[in-house]
Amino acid sequence: MKIECLICLKETAIPNNLNTQKYDGQITCRECGSLLQLKLVKSKVEQCKIVRVGHPGVTPQGPALASSTRPSPDIRKPRQ
Repeated sequence: MKIECLICLKETAIPNNLNTQKYDGQITCRECGSLLQLKLVKSKVEQCKIVRVGHPGVTPQGPALASSTRPSPDIRKPRQ
């Protein structure tokens, strides 16, 4: 079963181990990383709402490679 993410509008698969006959819980969009509260009854979406908005370039596994390899700025006090 798949649902459409309310943020990125891409289809995301509901894990096979979830009971789609009666489920009330959260799933993470595999495309944008947004967290959705989902209520399923008899394999139909009864309710879907946004819990947390994902960020572009961030996947559920972590930040995109380009941003994760960039070092953070080193802030130091000037020598006196």
